[in-house]
Amino acid sequence: MINILLLGAGFSKNWGAPITSEFFQVLIANPEVRANQRIHTLLWQNRSNFENALAQLQSNFRQNPQMNREPLLFMQQAMLQVFERMNSIFRRQDFELHQERLTLDRSRTVVEFLAKFDAIFTLNQDLLLEIHYLDRICNQTTNGRWNGSSMPGMRPTGIGESGAPWSSRTWMPSEDYTIPQNSQPFFKLHGSTNWKDIGENADIMIMGGGKEDTIQAIPVLKRLQDFFTDHARRGETRVTVIGYGFGDAHINTILKDAIENHGLLMYIVDPRGAGLAYDMRGFKPNQIGSPAVTEFEEWFQKGLYSASIIPFRRLLIDESVDREVLADFLAGK
Repeated sequence: MINILLLGAGFSKNWGAPITSEFFQVLIANPEVRANQRIHTLLWQNRSNFENALAQLQSNFRQNPQMNREPLLFMQQAMLQVFERMNSIFRRQDFELHQERLTLDRSRTVVEFLAKFDAIFTLNQDLLLEIHYLDRICNQTTNGRWNGSSMPGMRPTGIGESGAPWSSRTWMPSEDYTIPQNSQPFFKLHGSTNWKDIGENADIMIMGGGKEDTIQAIPVLKRLQDFFTDHARRGETRVTVIGYGFGDAHINTILKDAIENHGLLMYIVDPRGAGLAYDMRGFKPNQIGSPAVTEFEEWFQKGLYSASIIPFRRLLIDESVDREVLADFLAGK
């Protein structure tokens, strides 16, 4: 049995970052966005999911690059400014809940929780884990299971600042996908704010529409997705899912196959808990002609070990049945 971790935007929300449905509200506060009527209107039209606005700009660019390059670059720059603000906020705060950290044992800290996993996969492009976890695990401050961490397929371009080997560097693709012994692998499936393709002078971040096609066109991201597929299919894999709303078809396809054919089990931390699948229905439960169970609900139910609606950091600290069930899940019970 192996334990892997899959993180979405809801994980970073524990430290003040916006989730996808809230990104719109941050973007429209940007002075340049407010001054650009086209972008401002497009965001309002897609206020429930800003990525739909980005997808439209990407589509326009593909159809006519010369006419639509500037709006797309404008939107991308506004998004990067949001990420810069998020990363700045992360640097100014404690990873643990301060008072509890002083009185509770280390086993209840976020750092020790993360160290439990055989691999960490994240869909987030922010630097929360680089700042508060990877910089520390490289200095062997966890429970001793790992000698450090590795980022297969990526290498830093500089020596870093203030001794920070991860968060203060720019990373670029490499040909090395090996995972050193006793090293915890860390995979950013959608790229990162500090990843660049130096040759193309472009950021490596996947947002908006057509994610699967874009991933297939970027060798390093394709390989990272292959790593996720391999881990999910190993048999008796258990994946703890925190803050992922199951909105990415390419990720769901991997999970569905692993659940139906390879025995994958999921523990989910989400405000909707086990009801997440039903909240995603495109129809009312009693609507005439609606199926009793959707395809998504079918494999979601089969693969779900349990779920918790308790906010992640409280789940680690407070005594609760949910916390004990999660412990059982990680122990293979």
